[in-house]
Amino acid sequence: MITTEKIDQWVEEAQQRPESGPLIIRFIANRLRDLSARNEELLNENIALMTEKRVEEYEQRITHLEYQPEVLKRQFSGEISSAVIEPGAKPEVISTSVLVYNSLGRVLRFEMSGAEAPKPTRIARLQGDLSVQEEHTRLLAAPSSEELLYLFTSGRIATGAVSGVPAASPGEEPDWAQAPVPQEPLAGEKLVSILPIARIAVTDYFVQASRRGSVKKIGTNMAQSILSNHYLGAGVRQPPDEAFDLALCAKDDQFVLVSSQGYLVSLDIQQLPYSVVEAIRLEPYDYIMAAFVPSPGRSLLVMTQTGKIVHRTTDSLDASAPQKKKGLSLYSQSRRDAGVRVVGAAAVGEKDWAASLHSDGGLFLHRIETILKAGAIDAHGSVLAFTAGAG
Repeated sequence: MITTEKIDQWVEEAQQRPESGPLIIRFIANRLRDLSARNEELLNENIALMTEKRVEEYEQRITHLEYQPEVLKRQFSGEISSAVIEPGAKPEVISTSVLVYNSLGRVLRFEMSGAEAPKPTRIARLQGDLSVQEEHTRLLAAPSSEELLYLFTSGRIATGAVSGVPAASPGEEPDWAQAPVPQEPLAGEKLVSILPIARIAVTDYFVQASRRGSVKKIGTNMAQSILSNHYLGAGVRQPPDEAFDLALCAKDDQFVLVSSQGYLVSLDIQQLPYSVVEAIRLEPYDYIMAAFVPSPGRSLLVMTQTGKIVHRTTDSLDASAPQKKKGLSLYSQSRRDAGVRVVGAAAVGEKDWAASLHSDGGLFLHRIETILKAGAIDAHGSVLAFTAGAG
């Protein structure tokens, strides 16, 4: 602040030392320029407030801040405080849902209690054609209290609770053509991925993967803008490549891509760029079938359409920066030539469970320890999709 005393000092300085005059004038001019710029900012701020643009921005921020604790509250069944106050209390059993979905936006949900140890048993048999233009349906396992993010090929997103999808009863034989469409794709776009996002407030990045193995990361500090604008971006360099999957990652995580032809690459999240980059060099007929973050202490289970598995420890995965390389071969070229293809992959623990969808419409649950011991599951024709959930 320029006080009267300060002005008197400058006048006295100019009188005693006239050569200081230009320097004092320069200082005053710079100060006036700064004050003018600040005045312009305040004027624009007032205009924004008067036109309600700034109010709308503040409302969006408040909505986003309210949204995050609400998602976390649902994730913990609304019992966060009691869980902290009563550490000796018996934890509430959280049910889990298996979601079956396809590119047309159809979603079927089957709910099961986490208290029931899943056995190799069929929980449903879907009726109708399970493929759309050679694109098979996909599976997702998530707590029934989760919040979901739907990603479309256009880069558009939508959100909704797991519980917002009507639950089908185990043992039913639902007609796939009549499955609910909770978030309908717009003209010219397809639903490519559904992601649980309750952890969004405690993660560092969104990481996108495309069908052709391109990746990019986006800081979750952009989540407010992304969710309010309902747009994340397609994450591809050029057609015919298209968006495939999305994950939430911490800065020290790895990100794994597995291709249909049985090639794997593990990427260091810290070294991933914010722009789209090719992470794995795929043959023209190959494409990504799984993209996920391997959890510590779990191993890698890759499922093929024949029901046979490939099992690897996460310690054997050499995380690296994205580069144009073919990746680790998970099985021999002779098996590849014989038509063996990957249909899914996940990071699993022995006490976890898995779900598989088959060409006869059967949706099955399995114990991971049983799968690992047998080295395979019954294909029931062929396996179309595979996912795993925590035990």
